Amino acid sequence: MNILIVDDEQDVRKSLAGFIEKLGHHVICAVDGMSGLREFHLHPLNLVITDIRMPGMDGLELLRRIKEIERSPVDVIVITGHGDMDNAIQALKYGAFDYLQKPINVRELAITIERTAEYAALKNNYVRLKEEFKERVESETQTCRSEAEQLREAYLNEIGMGQLYVFSESMRRVLRQAEKYATDRSIPLLIEGESGTGKELIARYTHHFGQSSNLAPFVAINCGALSAELMEAELFGHEPGAYTGATRTGRIGKIEAASGGTIFFDEIGELSYRLQVKLLRVLEEKKLHRLGGVAEIPVDIRIICATNKDLQKAVAEKQFRLDLYYRINMGNLKLPALRERKEAILPLAHRFVTRAFMRHGKRFDRFTAEAETFLSEFTWPGNVRQLKNAMERLAVLKADGLVDIGDLTFIQDVAADPAALPLYGLPLGPDRFSLPDDRLDLEALNREIILKALEKYKGNQTLAAKYLGLSRRVLQGRIKKYGSSPE
Repeated sequence: MNILIVDDEQDVRKSLAGFIEKLGHHVICAVDGMSGLREFHLHPLNLVITDIRMPGMDGLELLRRIKEIERSPVDVIVITGHGDMDNAIQALKYGAFDYLQKPINVRELAITIERTAEYAALKNNYVRLKEEFKERVESETQTCRSEAEQLREAYLNEIGMGQLYVFSESMRRVLRQAEKYATDRSIPLLIEGESGTGKELIARYTHHFGQSSNLAPFVAINCGALSAELMEAELFGHEPGAYTGATRTGRIGKIEAASGGTIFFDEIGELSYRLQVKLLRVLEEKKLHRLGGVAEIPVDIRIICATNKDLQKAVAEKQFRLDLYYRINMGNLKLPALRERKEAILPLAHRFVTRAFMRHGKRFDRFTAEAETFLSEFTWPGNVRQLKNAMERLAVLKADGLVDIGDLTFIQDVAADPAALPLYGLPLGPDRFSLPDDRLDLEALNREIILKALEKYKGNQTLAAKYLGLSRRVLQGRIKKYGSSPE
């Protein structure tokens, strides 16, 4: 060890230094407290042995100065004279390791020095183990958090809320309102918003919020997906043999299946006028009849409806019942379009594209400033759904993770009606695709597409036919029909 001896008596310093060096330690000497403090700062020390009574800075002050240094690992042994126990006790209060009385017993000194070495080793082991424990806890905590996040994501995906990301104050307000409506299952809720804004996600959030158990069913049905006859059987179920094509055993409907939970009517404005009457009766009486049945079946359901239509306009045009509109609109949420919450566009894009790249075994790096500007200023008529689909397509097209504005040329604006998105959302090429206002010459368009495909593959009809999804013979027939072919 490196040991500092501080004593104003030269003989004491020499005798102590000689003895301690024989024990195998390196010794540094100081004649008073002030010089001892300087030596303390100049050398890496393991132990300080100091007399208490010295001119100038005494041993107690030196001890106090040493212990004031934050996390000082150096132990201090003080030397006191007979009848000086008050100072010895004060030294222990200041943090001295031990004290020795004059005249010093060298055997006692050797034992005390050995004890300080053992204590120092224990302290070092403690610090090392503490750091190892801290690192282990942090590592395990990170692992647990990662596993918990994976479980959370799996759970959200399982209940259909895996894409619910909130990055704007307007959507936070929507969620806060949804949480209030979630507390009372008796209040029907109407969610209004353009296609792709996340109406079903908000419906699922309302259903699951605050539930201690997730056993309550959430049943979703698209009111425009089936004909009126099939929709009636889908909603209300049927008794055995109730109509031609009915099952022999009968079947419960979506409303009955949702009993105890929530039924979500997506695009409620597409529901036929006759079924609107039957649905209104269910809402008012909490009972239904299966097709072909006479028994009343009680149902305990929460009703959540969604629409991208103006239902008030539909009511005025006699396409939607006024009484049903008032019944389902007791609670109302209006989802803002993505262009109305631009601060959410880039965070959503980053989340979608990062995950899409990972699914394809790639690593997303970043958008350039020009690409970010394009994404932020684009109108996104298909809203979050269009943004997500665009990022999925980007992950397929891009080989590396740096996305520039040139990589986003496939994203094109569409007709003002978001319903046009599924048909015209993907362009035919890098130029903007749009329909003429007066008349579309389909033959001319087909001819142009074929010529562009042949040009793309430098006249190779086999590759052009494969690209167009045609057989080579059919393509040759089209070329002959249109009367021209590139060289």
